[in-house]
Amino acid sequence: MPDNIKMKTTSFERDSRSEQAELFLALRDYIKICIGNGAKEKHRENITSFFSPEGGFCSIRVKDGAVLVGWFRGRFIDDRFGLLYGKGKTIRTQKVVTLDKATRDAIRHYVQETLVFLLEHNAMMELKSSLKKSL
Repeated sequence: MPDNIKMKTTSFERDSRSEQAELFLALRDYIKICIGNGAKEKHRENITSFFSPEGGFCSIRVKDGAVLVGWFRGRFIDDRFGLLYGKGKTIRTQKVVTLDKATRDAIRHYVQETLVFLLEHNAMMELKSSLKKSL
């Protein structure tokens, strides 16, 4: 390979070698467990994202001494723990500094809320598609 071509590293590669690597990897594993057997992980240049056959759940990345979880449907899910922040169209962020019981409970809740949102959204899209075909 020529010297002038640089290989881009993924966020996963950088984050798993960072000072927060232990927390990052533990959080990654816990999110995948919460999503279940259909969990898929995508490594991109800026984030590591998690999906299931139903759709996207969240992304994680290390920043400022913490792991940030970007919940793709954060605006639409119940934030009973009050941990989500941000004013984007849909994504809300959770800052994780430790994977204690309270954090695990919140993550499990946000995964479950996201799954409910995705199932309802997908059912609505199928219904709309069926109605359009029948007209």
